[in-house]
Amino acid sequence: MAPNAPFTFEWQTEQIIQCLLEDQRAHALHCVFDAELEVDSPISNDGPFDPALIAGKLRTVADALNDDVTFQAALAELKQAAATEALEAAFSHGVEALCRAQVSQRAEVAPEMQLIRASVALGLYVKKSSPEMKRKIHSVMTTFLSRRVGPWVDQQGGWDKVV
Repeated sequence: MAPNAPFTFEWQTEQIIQCLLEDQRAHALHCVFDAELEVDSPISNDGPFDPALIAGKLRTVADALNDDVTFQAALAELKQAAATEALEAAFSHGVEALCRAQVSQRAEVAPEMQLIRASVALGLYVKKSSPEMKRKIHSVMTTFLSRRVGPWVDQQGGWDKVV
């Protein structure tokens, strides 16, 4: 964990996912508020943990996957699994399938970043297309990211260093 980060990785991940999955009006209000703040320099890696800032960067990175064929197949499987309560396994399988498809296209990207990118894209799309699943997908994303990339994010110095 980052030396000056007072919270655990799991707590930070929970906050980031919450920001990712908040409704667009709340996100827009947060962005307007942030835009009104004057900043003397670019955001520092040594500053306080800001889950909304990290969520915004992750949202931008994940948007590129929306039209991917593998992404669409993973979504179909995820929706079907949600009906049978096998959501966590389907989410994990979908993210891994996306990562396998992306490895050949982006071999220079760390596998952990591919997992993060794919899970954020999948989670955001589910939130948008099936808002009733927002609570479930929040829990699944938090668990998945904590388990699969938590140690790696800690080694990098925390979420604010990774994004």
